[in-house]
Amino acid sequence: MADTFVDPTTTSEQSPWSILNKLPTKRIDAAITRASQAGVPQQAGQTGGYAPRYLHLSHIPLFPLYSAGQHELLAKEQKRKESIIKNMDAADPDKNLTGGQKAFLGVLGHVTGGGSIVSAKRWERRLEGASVWTSNNLMQQNKLVVFTRWAVPSPPGHQGTVPWFVDVVEHRFLDTAGGDHSSTFKKMGGNVVMLKVGIGGGIAHAKKVTLRLLKTEAKGLKTQKTWTKRINFQPCEAITFVGDSEILAMEIVARVQRACSSVEAMEVQKRFDKEWMVPLVQ
Repeated sequence: MADTFVDPTTTSEQSPWSILNKLPTKRIDAAITRASQAGVPQQAGQTGGYAPRYLHLSHIPLFPLYSAGQHELLAKEQKRKESIIKNMDAADPDKNLTGGQKAFLGVLGHVTGGGSIVSAKRWERRLEGASVWTSNNLMQQNKLVVFTRWAVPSPPGHQGTVPWFVDVVEHRFLDTAGGDHSSTFKKMGGNVVMLKVGIGGGIAHAKKVTLRLLKTEAKGLKTQKTWTKRINFQPCEAITFVGDSEILAMEIVARVQRACSSVEAMEVQKRFDKEWMVPLVQ
């Protein structure tokens, strides 16, 4: 039965430790240990800014991707994780066993299929360890928050037209398999898009507007109200203003982005929805 639990090895490698190290459960324990020992990751830097054509508007503030609340949430999550670890270690059945005893009990339990009180307790610890791993994963910098400001370009001969803005926050999932925070996000991870319209004068004088994006139409948008599309599999790279008698492609005025954790991304979404006001240019 042992060959169903371990990878094939040569006769010279059949020591208790070499067998135990190849058990899937050993890798589970290693992942829990790594998560237990990890601290709060360093927050990633922000990139981007105003597009060259719109530098004359750079005095208008962009939505801040950082906040003091993020530090508090990360600290709270780390404290919660440490509390789980403390309880988990207090009931650790391996605490007073020697290395040889651990190897013997582990091999015996898997080869015989009989298990033991120690192996049962160890599985209880692994179940708690799953919460440790989950908590640690929530703090990893494996998401990408992108803030983009859009505007309808001024028609030819009307360069003095007052612009009005559409602010968009995206929460993308990064592909970090290579260990870096590239801009490629996992296709199955999806994407969350949150949009707010700041209806001012000119072409957006109406109380409501309709925008076309992500292969759908966001109809009847009111000023400063959030429109959200979740589980979208493409980034928002184009928005079109749909008027009564005209359809106009909007341009990117500014874009900033940063890698972040799930904890920070959720804080960004909440703040954008509840607190952020799209600037209105008079």
